[in-house]
Amino acid sequence: MDCIIMRDMKFTGHVGCLESEKQNGQPFIITCELYFDPTIDGCYTDKIEDTVDYSVVFDIIKDTVEEADCDLIERLAQTIAEKVLAFDPRIKKTVINVSKPEAPIAGTFGSMEVRIERESHS
Repeated sequence: MDCIIMRDMKFTGHVGCLESEKQNGQPFIITCELYFDPTIDGCYTDKIEDTVDYSVVFDIIKDTVEEADCDLIERLAQTIAEKVLAFDPRIKKTVINVSKPEAPIAGTFGSMEVRIERESHS
């Protein structure tokens, strides 16, 4: 199974349980893996139409993060996965990692994260 990886995309969103998170926003770092079964045809044809245009997927993710109105990063990850899978039927599975490096927690940490895997039903 071939995979396109879109790593460490940075956006500002308003996801969180606290009112300050919703009002002020904060950075989110998203990694998205797109899986194809069995291969990406563009590997052989070298044509953009034979692969998924990841610039469009980038915009889908960007818009989703910036427009999200939810409390949990788990919900944000699910919404991203649903939109990515709906974008192109060639995507058979996606893995979404949502990282919240400035989560409002007293203590030292690199990031709070959620990682989900979702498969296409088509």
